Amino acid sequence: MKKETLFVAFSTQKGGMGKTAVTVLTASYLHYVKDYRVAILDCDFPQHSIVKERKRDEGLIRVCP
Repeated sequence: MKKETLFVAFSTQKGGMGKTAVTVLTASYLHYVKDYRVAILDCDFPQHSIVKERKRDEGLIRVCP
């Protein structure tokens, strides 16, 4: 069975709409539940919201026993 690449984008010019949260939740669901290989491209220059969120989450994971 041939698998095709699927592209999904979340976009709006308005800030504070939850694009980062929706992107991370969707990517996590597709990867951990559906077992897809997922890549996220953060084009929110200069904020890089997804990078900051991932670093925060990594710090929380390392703190938990």
